[in-house]
Amino acid sequence: MLEVRQLEKVVENRSVLSIDQLEMNSGEVVALIGPAHSGKSTLIRLLSGAMLPSGGTIILDGESVTISHTARKRIGTLFEEDLLYERHSAQRNLDFYCRLHNLPKSRSGEMLKQVGLSDQAQKPVSKLAANAQRRLAFIRVVMGQHALLLLDQPILRTDLDTQALFARLISSAAAEGATILVADEDLSWASKCCTRVIELEDGRITNRYALETGTAGTLAPERLIPFKVPARKDDRIMLFDPGDILYATSRDGKTYLRTPTEEATTNLTLQELESRLNGRGFFKAHRAYLVNLQHIKAVIQFTRNSYSLQLSDKQETIIPLSKQSEKELQDLLGY
Repeated sequence: MLEVRQLEKVVENRSVLSIDQLEMNSGEVVALIGPAHSGKSTLIRLLSGAMLPSGGTIILDGESVTISHTARKRIGTLFEEDLLYERHSAQRNLDFYCRLHNLPKSRSGEMLKQVGLSDQAQKPVSKLAANAQRRLAFIRVVMGQHALLLLDQPILRTDLDTQALFARLISSAAAEGATILVADEDLSWASKCCTRVIELEDGRITNRYALETGTAGTLAPERLIPFKVPARKDDRIMLFDPGDILYATSRDGKTYLRTPTEEATTNLTLQELESRLNGRGFFKAHRAYLVNLQHIKAVIQFTRNSYSLQLSDKQETIIPLSKQSEKELQDLLGY
């Protein structure tokens, strides 16, 4: 069990985080939700022992995390950065972790298989796609079978398959008794594996509620529930499931949503749409195009620096792909 009391962090005479009380039970998965710079990463670092608090206590199963090295060894933390040894292979990264935590070496191979990296075990981390690096960093934390797991935006730089895998692994770790805190900016993904939510803003808890219907606590606010995208077509307001959208584009000062069968305009700007669709598998292919990765059929290279995307609709729609975006897509998908 994790117990936090009167936790505070002061930086340059300013209180950047102040938590009066926070409790988490064994086997519980809690989502820590808040916008960028709300204090999520600061709280993660304080709970992990990587940062010293200015005041208050953090108790894990009766031991002070700040004082006890034994308590800190029972905590596994995934930071926003992967923090892998890039010159070493995927296998060697896990082997080193096994030695550090007195785990059997055979566990490395088991974990690589679990995240689908067995065929890349001997590849240097620097040669792995960003998505594969995140899988490696994630499983390195989970394999330690810690009492407390702190996961700071775990789905950064990942695809939908990896996000589904992480949700399953988190649920499995919780079933084995781990206490898990998942920090993210919204509930679009975190809701798949969390049953309780804590909202954080400016370093303060602003709301707490149970996520599942029928459990005790306040129901989830509508703004955090997975949504449909509103758009107008003729005299109707259409509500589109994000998964049905092929792409969004901006032209003549308007933003258009395109599905396999129709097109409609939305009042959201492309930038606002990109922010709201974060974590749902959309990719900025070009300054004027936001594309659903699940509908990409092929990447076409016309010249050395000229690329396009071919979509999987009946018309096999072609979308421009900037050179920089092609590099980002290559890192993301590992092709």
